[in-house]
Amino acid sequence: MGGILEADLLVVGAGVFGLSTAYHYLRENPGKSVLIVDRMGDVGQGATAKSAAAFRANLFTSATNRLLAGTSVDFFLHVQENEGYDLGIMKVGYLVLRSKDQFEKVAEVARMLEKMGAVRIYRREELKERLKMNYEFPGDEEAELLNVKEIEYGIFGYKCGYMDADKLAYYYRDRIKEMGGNFQFNTKVESIIVEPEVKLGIPREPRAWQKVRFPGVETNKGVLRAKNLVIAAGGWTHLLLDPIGIDCISKPKKRQIFTIRPRTEEQRALLYTTGFNEEGVLPFTILPTEHYIRADKRDGTLWLALSDEIRPFSTDDEPEESFYYDNIYPVVVKYFPQLEGARVDNMWGGLYMINSVDHNPVVFRRSNMVVATGDSGSGIMKGDAVGRIAAALVQGKREAELFGGERIPTDRLEVVGRSLEPESFVF
Repeated sequence: MGGILEADLLVVGAGVFGLSTAYHYLRENPGKSVLIVDRMGDVGQGATAKSAAAFRANLFTSATNRLLAGTSVDFFLHVQENEGYDLGIMKVGYLVLRSKDQFEKVAEVARMLEKMGAVRIYRREELKERLKMNYEFPGDEEAELLNVKEIEYGIFGYKCGYMDADKLAYYYRDRIKEMGGNFQFNTKVESIIVEPEVKLGIPREPRAWQKVRFPGVETNKGVLRAKNLVIAAGGWTHLLLDPIGIDCISKPKKRQIFTIRPRTEEQRALLYTTGFNEEGVLPFTILPTEHYIRADKRDGTLWLALSDEIRPFSTDDEPEESFYYDNIYPVVVKYFPQLEGARVDNMWGGLYMINSVDHNPVVFRRSNMVVATGDSGSGIMKGDAVGRIAAALVQGKREAELFGGERIPTDRLEVVGRSLEPESFVF
C-alpha cells in the first residue's frame, strides 16, 4: 500500500513495547486513529518471539525495574486469571545461584526482598536437598580453567516464571483491533521524516535555527504520516534515530537459545525437578556463570542460553550451533553432569537492545516523537509498564499510571539527566 496515510498515532514496531503503547493510548483515547507498522508479517515476530519469555516480578536490584516488572507481571496475571485470556503463564519461579562473593554484592537487596516475602534465600546445604547438581569443584582443573564458580547461595523468586510470547502479542493485537486500531505488516520503515514546525518555504529546510517535528516515516510502501510518532523498533531503533542525530543510548546484541530434549532418566529427572513450584519442573535457573536453564513443560525440553559480552553490536540474529558446544555445554555440564552428551534439538537467535549505562529501559520524547527501547533483555516482563509510560508521553502527561494505581514520572526513563540505579541482575 503506497501513498500517504494520516493518523493520530503511528507506531513503528509491533513487538511488546509498540503493542503496549498503542493499546494504552487507545484505551485512554477511544476513537483516535492508530496505525502500527512492522517489517514482519504479524505482531511479535521479532525479538518478542525469539525471547525466553520469562518474567520476574521483584527479582531486580534496581527499584525502578522492580516497579516496572512488578506492575507489568500483575497486569499479565490479571489478564489470564480475571479476563480469562490464556497467556500461557507458568509460575515456576526463578532460582539465581550465586557464589559467596557474588551473593555479598546483592545481599542487602536480597535480604530486603526476603523480608517482603518476594524471595527465599537458600544456603548450599538446603539446595542440595532439592536440586541434584555439583556445588563444589575441589581439585577440578578444568572447572578452574572454565571459571566455574562454586555455589553457596540460591535466591528463589516466587512471582516469577515464563509465559507464551506469541499469546501476549496476540492479546494486545486483539484488544487494539477491538478499539479500532489498524496494522500494516511487511512494511519496512527506512527513515524518519524531519520537517520544521513552521514551514517558511525556503531551500534546505529545516535549518539549524528552526524547531523541528517528525510527521511520519518513509517506508518501502510509501510515506506514512501522523500527528504523533512512536519508535519501538527493538534492535533496529538506533538505525532510525542515528541519521537524525538522536541518541537512544542502546545498541543490539545477538542472544541465542538452544533446546535439548532429555534422553536419559537423569535428564528427565532434572527437567521435572520437584519441590520448588506447583508445576513440578525445574525453576528458571541462573548459574553463577550467568548461563541459564529454562524447563519448558509444554514441549518437554530444556532451554539453555548465555548472554556473552565479547560480541559485536549488530542486528545479526542467526544462531550458531558452535556457540552451544564452545561456550554453553562445557560449563553447564560441570554443574549438571546428568547433561553429559546432550545435543542441540533446536536453536534460534534474537536481539537484546542493551542499555549499557544502567540496564533500565529507555523511554523519552522529542517534539512529537516518543522512543521506547533499551530493554536489555527483559522487555516482555516490563512491557506493559513501558507502554503506559510511552502512551502518557504521547499525550504530554507528566505522570503515567501503572497497573494497580501506582504512578511514575514520565521522565524517569529519559536519556537527558538520567540518574537511575544500575541493574545487577542482567541475564
